[in-house]
Amino acid sequence: MTRKKVLVTGASGMLGANLVSQLEVHFDVYSTSSSDFKERKFDKFKVFDLNKEDYSPLFSWVDPDVIIHCAAITNGNFCQNNPYEAFLTNSFSCEKLASFSNKECHIIYISTDAVFSPDIHLAKESDIPNPENIYGKSKELGEFLLQSSHKKISIIRTTIVGLNLNSKKSGFAEWIIRSQQKEEKINLFEDVLFTPISIWRLGKEIISLIQNPMNRKICHISGSEVVTKYDFGYELVKSLNGNFDLLTKGSIREFSGRAKRSTDQTLSCKKYEIERSVKLPALIETVNDIKIKYNERYKNWK
Repeated sequence: MTRKKVLVTGASGMLGANLVSQLEVHFDVYSTSSSDFKERKFDKFKVFDLNKEDYSPLFSWVDPDVIIHCAAITNGNFCQNNPYEAFLTNSFSCEKLASFSNKECHIIYISTDAVFSPDIHLAKESDIPNPENIYGKSKELGEFLLQSSHKKISIIRTTIVGLNLNSKKSGFAEWIIRSQQKEEKINLFEDVLFTPISIWRLGKEIISLIQNPMNRKICHISGSEVVTKYDFGYELVKSLNGNFDLLTKGSIREFSGRAKRSTDQTLSCKKYEIERSVKLPALIETVNDIKIKYNERYKNWK
């Protein structure tokens, strides 16, 4: 039986790079990014700038059955200061992927909780997006352009945590781990709520969506437990037998120079859980995923 051809964009990023290795077990995987990275171990990779107008070179290389669009500018401050680049990458790439791909192609777009305002707690798929920053607005426009394309699409709103394969990139969990290793104190927000899911668990759900697509276009896939940024850091340090004295509780209101960001980034995934007959992970499961992958890669905590 012929395996589906899957194209992953943003393959040098945290989700994209890890996703390729998960997908290769099940599918014929191709991947692309605007730059290569030395830790890459997967083949069928092409450097391609999604900000180009002409995607013909990309689709001459691969005619995918499925596109998983992970590529994005996620730095809120950069997006706020560079709106043209944010919309070009996060929004208009969606329109071009839909335009150049074949009519049967299934496009899975990785969106974000940032499409909602801070006034909504545990946002549902039916809630109306109202982003308060350029990053959120650019992702909302990407969703709109895909929904207007008449393509088979799945929009996943999520909040991911994990580890980067690319040493040039660093995420929230890695920042906490490195602060422990360097014995540096850090502030973690106790007034920001989110529902984190590990990139590896999200990968399992994406595989399920490829194998058994949903009828509706938008789904929320995140953790099942509402926690603060401090809660997450505390549990991560606890799981790795770290030093709690290096963690202090802070407030997002103390960082006036940051791009505006909702203090309530929570998503409700009840509809997805019921429809797919799954139980999405609580915080301890998400943290354990990071611990397992960290120890696999580096052998031990210290």
